[in-house]
Amino acid sequence: MMKPDFKIIRQAATRDGVPPRLPLYEHFVDKEVIEAIMGFRFSEVSSREEYWKKQIEFYRQMGYDYVPVELGPKFCNTKYLYADDTALYSKGQRSWVNEHEGAIRTREDVENPDLWPSPENAFDYDEFELIASLLPEDMKIIGGASGGPFEHASFLMGLENLCIALYEDEEMVGKLFERIGTTLAAIAERLVKLDAVGIYRFGDDLGYKSATMISPEMLRKYVFPWQKKVVDIAHRAGKPFLLHSCGQLKDVMDDLIDYVGIDCKHSFEDAIMPITEAKKLWGDRVALFGGIDVDFLCRSTPQQVRERTLRIMEECSKGGGYAVGSGNTIANYVPVKNYLAMIDAAREFNGL
Repeated sequence: MMKPDFKIIRQAATRDGVPPRLPLYEHFVDKEVIEAIMGFRFSEVSSREEYWKKQIEFYRQMGYDYVPVELGPKFCNTKYLYADDTALYSKGQRSWVNEHEGAIRTREDVENPDLWPSPENAFDYDEFELIASLLPEDMKIIGGASGGPFEHASFLMGLENLCIALYEDEEMVGKLFERIGTTLAAIAERLVKLDAVGIYRFGDDLGYKSATMISPEMLRKYVFPWQKKVVDIAHRAGKPFLLHSCGQLKDVMDDLIDYVGIDCKHSFEDAIMPITEAKKLWGDRVALFGGIDVDFLCRSTPQQVRERTLRIMEECSKGGGYAVGSGNTIANYVPVKNYLAMIDAAREFNGL
């Protein structure tokens, strides 16, 4: 078992030399996978405190130096679509954001104060502070308010309508991002004051497999300035910032590193760019976490997972700035035996 020590993953995230061991990193592990490994059911816990104690117990026992925690800002309701969940460890029903419509439709909606919570009411600070109070001294939180400015804009309008508005009503789009960005920044200002928050993080998926979802020019105009505000808030508090962002981002990585100022990037897919290639391109400028492709984790044998994990660790750990884990998350369709093979390879690499 790897004994937690948050200083190790912080050292990796800031590229401050080579840590004494290679840390583990996951954006999160689905509850169904945790249940399959730990043998308990989250549906049977009696309180939020007990729920988070079990989450902490899992990440600690697996050897993580932190607990991933992201709670959603209380923007108006995102519209979802639903279908049966056919995953290996099914949750019954799976949902995804409706890209065709959202709760925000018009300029009047953007300007309507009733649809936008004040910073004081936009986040469940009490629950976040409860989680912080439960952490052992050698672990911290990596997380914050979930979702970045682009994700929330595309959720609230629907990606299709947002793209149309970018060309038909840019003034409305600018006000939309200001509403979202101002709220995310205000939440971050409060959360970074917690000692238990070790690395601030949100996810802001920006790309498809072949390109960014909107043009790099639009990202520079509407998204990156608000990302930067949150990153600057984290840095002023002495906290690194980790960006989880899916998609082909090669055209904007310089912006994310040099302008936004991210310390660490997560989410890598072999079909877009293997992490070994990303390490060669940007590893001397930004920490890169994860990279064990999720599709590979799903389709391979435990021995294949072990062998590839060892190869990637050998290559990406050189010079520091790396933590090993999946390319995205341990979703409920990843076989537990393959996830555990990846963890065991990390222990082997660390001589444990």
